[in-house]
Amino acid sequence: MAGRRGRGLFLYSALAIVAVGAGWTFDGRSAPEAAEAAEAAEAAEAEPGAVTGRIVVAGGQVRFAGDPPAGAAIDMSADAYCRDRHDETLMDRPVRVGADGGLADVLVRIVNAPAASASGAAPETEALLDQEDCLYTPRAVAIRAGQPLVIRNSDATLHNVRVVPASNPGFNLGQPIQGIQSTRSFETPEVGIQVRCDIHGWMTASIHVLEHEFFDITGEDGAFTLPTLPPGDYDVEAWHATLGTVSERISVTAGETPSLTLEFSSG
Repeated sequence: MAGRRGRGLFLYSALAIVAVGAGWTFDGRSAPEAAEAAEAAEAAEAEPGAVTGRIVVAGGQVRFAGDPPAGAAIDMSADAYCRDRHDETLMDRPVRVGADGGLADVLVRIVNAPAASASGAAPETEALLDQEDCLYTPRAVAIRAGQPLVIRNSDATLHNVRVVPASNPGFNLGQPIQGIQSTRSFETPEVGIQVRCDIHGWMTASIHVLEHEFFDITGEDGAFTLPTLPPGDYDVEAWHATLGTVSERISVTAGETPSLTLEFSSG
């Protein structure tokens, strides 16, 4: 299915039925009438657009159609440590496609996430961007605005981490010692922050900063899962550092788990 064609995913809710005993209230209304009036009053006090249903987990896959780019051989001869960490010549593959066509390193996010989801505090859990065997691991990392990001050098060689945002302050960290790490955070949401090592030119990565929790990064199978969403219409976007973006709109109601396939191509 082409990535830009919209697809409705209709999720049907299971309605909870409240049993009300028979009889009459003191003001002459029957018990069902009283219950209905109470529900109406409660709904009137709710925030505009409030919903009571929800879906459990949204999931799917990002795929690549056709033959992925072959990539280029990485010359590590200038750093004996990097060279010796690999038995074979490493290929730089910015487009990593699994055996079943799944596409790795893709940010999948809800573009028009519920407004209330951006009001919570940033998670205190640290995310990690590591340098291991002279490669960034993972190649794409996504965090919430304000969430701590640990940048670690697990190699016994010098790395520098140059981070080049458009909307956040940039920085350049020198990390000469194995095990050294620094913690940074980004306050402004921004997709596709470039990360590179000036010493080892093949080392690149992306950092994504989101204002809400409705996002995921695909692994080698292209799979992703998104947290619970209230019913509504949502734009789902997949972002890849080399291939750009594809998106689809989904319509959700409560009660089922939707599945979505987003597809990139070389054409």
